[in-house]
Formats: sequence, structure tokens, C-alpha cells
Amino acid sequence: MSKFFSIINRILYGKINTKKLGGFGDKSKIDNTCEITKNSNLIIGSNSIIGKRNTFLNLLAPVIIKNYVMTGPEVMFITGNHRIDVIGEYMINITNDMKLPDNDEPIIVEDDVWIGARAIILKGVTIGEGSVIAAGCVVTKDVPPYMIYLGPNKMMKRFTDEEIELHQKKLKEKYGEKHE
Repeated sequence: MSKFFSIINRILYGKINTKKLGGFGDKSKIDNTCEITKNSNLIIGSNSIIGKRNTFLNLLAPVIIKNYVMTGPEVMFITGNHRIDVIGEYMINITNDMKLPDNDEPIIVEDDVWIGARAIILKGVTIGEGSVIAAGCVVTKDVPPYMIYLGPNKMMKRFTDEEIELHQKKLKEKYGEKHE
């Protein structure tokens, strides 16, 4: 039955042309139901899986997803914001060339990250290596490596420092220096 729905999805949504992305690594997959506003500003590393109906609103700044990243369904990546400080102009009439440099900032997702369903990642955020973002979270600030982000000011360690060291050693032994 899932093969049937896969065929229907391709008919309805088409297939994402990964050659139009800013980069697309070996063995990565992106679901054809994803929405990408500017393909060349999306870079996906190797061995990553981008879930169903993810949205990439990245007009002026890139979204960089590194290696071994998983996203659940309906995750949103938003690298830009609107200017709301222009007196005498409707916000809808503010053009990209009227924006300030900090209105659009990249999003970087480091290696070995899992982002849960319906999370929203906002401009300027870096999600550290080995981190987990809980479903439904809105991420407005950087997440340090190997943390589980549960919401604003709610994080916990994924591993102890000793476990991180052992984890990285085992990854290096199994997959080599770049884990690819």
C-alpha cells in the first residue's frame, strides 16, 4: 500500500530535482512533498533523510544540513524575517533590497542531528553535532552539541562527557574520520 501512496505523491507533487539544490550528498534522501523556496540555498550533506512535508523558507540565507541528519514530518526551516520598523510603509511592501543584514541569517544543522516532527528552526540558529530537537519545538537560539532541546531554556545532555568521547571514538573507528 505504501508504494501506491508513493506513486500518488510523485504524481501530485513531482520529484524534487536535487541537482538544483546548492548541494546534495551521497545516500541522502529528501521526500518529494517538501517545499523549498530557493533551491540553491539548500545544502544537504551525505546520509541524511529529510522527512515528509518539510518546508525550507530560505530566500536570502542558506539552510545547511550536514551529514547523518534526520528530520520528522512537517519541520520548518525559516532563514528570514520581515522588517517591521519602517515608518510610513506597509510591511508587505518591504522588498528584499530594503532588508537589514540581520533580517536573513543562515541555519546550520551539524552532523548526527535528529529534528522531531513539526519543529520550527528560525534564522541564525546552529544546531550542534549529536543534538536532538523535540517534536513541536521552536528553536530561536543555538543548541550546543549533544543536547536534547525540549523548548526555550529546557535542555538536557544526551551523553556525559565520557560517553561523547567514546561515541566519537567508535564513530571514527566504524566510519572513518568524516563518518561518511
